[in-house]
Amino acid sequence: MEKYFKFTSLKTGEATLTNGFWANRVNDYMSIIENLEGALLSEDNAARMLNFGIAAGEVEGKFFMNEWSDGDCYKFIEGCMNQYAVTRDERILAVVNKYIPWIEAAQEDDGYIGTQTLLTEQERWTDTENHELYNMGHLLTAACVHHDVTGEKRLLNVAIRAADYLWETFSTRDFALCHFGFNPSQIMGLVELYQLTKEPKYLELADIFTHMRGENPEIGGDCNQNRVALREETQPIGHAVTGAYLYAGAVDVYAHTGEAKLIEAVERIWQDLIKRRIYITGGVGPQYVGVSDRGDPIYESFAAEYDLPHRVAYNETCANIAVAMWAKRMLQVTNKAEYGDWMETILFNAGISGSNLHMTRYFYANPLAHRANHHIEPSFGQYSHVPNERFFTFDCWCCPPQLLRTFTGMPKWIYSVADKAVSINLFAGAKLDTVLPCGSPVNIDMQTNYPWDETVTIEVLDAPQGGLSLNYRIPSWCEGATLNGEAIAKGMHVLEVAKGDVLTLVLPMQPRLYAANPMLEQANGMLAVKRGPVVYCLEGSDIEEGYTIDDLAIPTNVSFKELAIDELPHNMVGLSAELIHRPKGDTLYFPMTEDAEQRVNVRFIPYFAWANREEQDMSVWLPRA
Repeated sequence: MEKYFKFTSLKTGEATLTNGFWANRVNDYMSIIENLEGALLSEDNAARMLNFGIAAGEVEGKFFMNEWSDGDCYKFIEGCMNQYAVTRDERILAVVNKYIPWIEAAQEDDGYIGTQTLLTEQERWTDTENHELYNMGHLLTAACVHHDVTGEKRLLNVAIRAADYLWETFSTRDFALCHFGFNPSQIMGLVELYQLTKEPKYLELADIFTHMRGENPEIGGDCNQNRVALREETQPIGHAVTGAYLYAGAVDVYAHTGEAKLIEAVERIWQDLIKRRIYITGGVGPQYVGVSDRGDPIYESFAAEYDLPHRVAYNETCANIAVAMWAKRMLQVTNKAEYGDWMETILFNAGISGSNLHMTRYFYANPLAHRANHHIEPSFGQYSHVPNERFFTFDCWCCPPQLLRTFTGMPKWIYSVADKAVSINLFAGAKLDTVLPCGSPVNIDMQTNYPWDETVTIEVLDAPQGGLSLNYRIPSWCEGATLNGEAIAKGMHVLEVAKGDVLTLVLPMQPRLYAANPMLEQANGMLAVKRGPVVYCLEGSDIEEGYTIDDLAIPTNVSFKELAIDELPHNMVGLSAELIHRPKGDTLYFPMTEDAEQRVNVRFIPYFAWANREEQDMSVWLPRA
């Protein structure tokens, strides 16, 4: 019987990126931070540090735009502190330190904090969608990271006062407040604050919030995951960000309480997600507006089973990353490979496609197809999300700071720890240098250019006396993996290692064609391309002149050739191929004609890299020849 470990997350700064895919994305971190800060200081942006400045009396003006602005500012601070932890670049700290006094000044005497009520006539706790708990939850997380990295308490004290206020307000289980929790980042934030302070009431309050769901189903209904109690739920439902945050927070609570009914519910919801409601890219939440299976109005939401459209897919960046957060937590507490597989899929595809390759312009939604000369016009608002070009400022600016904290926080995704064990959750150029819960130091250096290269070298520089259990996953897509030259099966593995050991993993990455379940009508009879964990797409400028995406079909015996994508950064691997010309008609329906004999030269690029050139056609799925 294999060893079983319950892993926990690292503290910020205990691992660092060294080279390869993830390090490349944050090499120019100050330009990224300054770009985002510029948006946060724009009078027209939906997320604004300026609201805190107004509260502090240092900026003239009125509250502007979204009730969730504060939370997105806290995510920006968290992202900055993730990067400061590994670089100790004082320029980053100077950025953050400008805003902590403003945040302190915005907190009211009883600990409540929220510029959306302080600066307006809105009353507290009158509307779930005022995002009060979302904002305070991100404050708790940002404050814990800030304290982990600096040891300072100014922001942490703000967070503790806010958490104490939440305890006084919600621990009594007042029925008038039981439906609150929309976009519940506060559950994860409270657990993080409990782990830092060891104050038990924060964990208890986090658990209370998981129990509150379903107590008053008439308010919010399925959109707020409130129609059915969490512990009785059978499917992911409603708003995809709020749902994924709820499920991730529930796993955090379970990690400390061990409540079987809670983890059973979250596993049940997860299984429904991956069987019926997730894209090949890891995107989730295809529906902008609609109705749940139980008849409740929903938006930005999980949809009915097997309803995964391409061009109008919503797939908000925040939702995709939130599901990856949920998957990571499930991997840590269950050690089941499927959670790591899906976490990896999201992070290399739909989780990062919302940013351009320089992290300066963004998408809110992440569709799987686009037509440059056939934009989808908004009708009754339901398609207002469909992107045509990336933005700098926007009327819902939650995704850019979500991407920042993910990219800069990647070392905490790559490794997890247990008493005398380390888990490698993702293959990346990254060093781990920490003290395990057992008190022994551990130092691991992983070198790789994964997912472009197939080789991963892991060197154990320091380990506990008596050895270290090293936990790792061979991805489900991989055929023919080897460890130090010996064949190794897919799934989770534990290897006992000692100081000085060097491991070489080889993970072959041949391009492969993927088909969809026939119940998924939008992709039935179509094929997609993956190489390793990376899903590929086809853009119009990568097609032989004279043809368009809609002229083409993929033969099942297609041959791919790997090549460099010279005009885009980060040394990505492209895939050239010859597709079949399939003549199309100009009317809604037309008589079928046979496929043409000639082949058309194309080049596929990683899906996450689409929309980094001029606007053009794009597709992930293409017809099967």
